[in-house]
Amino acid sequence: MPADRRHHRKTPRQARSLVTVGIILDAAALVLVEEGYDRATTNRIAERAGVSIGSLYQYFPNRDALLGALHRRTDTQISDGIWRILGERDETQPMREMLNIGVRTTIHQHAHFLPLLQVLMETAWRRIPVEWPAERWPQKHAVIRSILDKRAGELRSDFNIEAGALLLPRMVGSAIDAAIAFRPDALASGELERELSTMLSYYLMGER
Repeated sequence: MPADRRHHRKTPRQARSLVTVGIILDAAALVLVEEGYDRATTNRIAERAGVSIGSLYQYFPNRDALLGALHRRTDTQISDGIWRILGERDETQPMREMLNIGVRTTIHQHAHFLPLLQVLMETAWRRIPVEWPAERWPQKHAVIRSILDKRAGELRSDFNIEAGALLLPRMVGSAIDAAIAFRPDALASGELERELSTMLSYYLMGER
């Protein structure tokens, strides 16, 4: 069976290897944003990273594998910040306040990476689909479920907490993806935050 060329050729374990991979991914992000997908060749990325093409190929067999790793790292950087903030919230904060914090934090995290996200989204169709690590989902689901459980009295009488914990991240993620692709100014203008907060208020509590 042929090797799966979507993933790292060599898994970085030592500190020096991890640093090298980070430098390569940083360079890939810079080249994509500043020069575009077509110029983001492995040779150009290696040059920008200050490493030999041989060193790059030790970790990434081709450009698809490298950009897939960059996409996964960016997703992790965004989502880890969101879930950390949500997980640290005071249990006494009301549902509406938690909703506003969650929406604002999620939009802010995506806005921070907006130029890179735009390029990754525009070029995703050219690459092999990214495989997202499934092991992170149970932890995220547990955070949302805990937030909803502790505020069940504030939710609609017919609200299904189990279904809501599953659907909420996908509803918010789809809306943000659409804004990144078609209305990026909405992330900074407050428009997306207002519309998402209104939509989710109706969904969760039956009110604006």
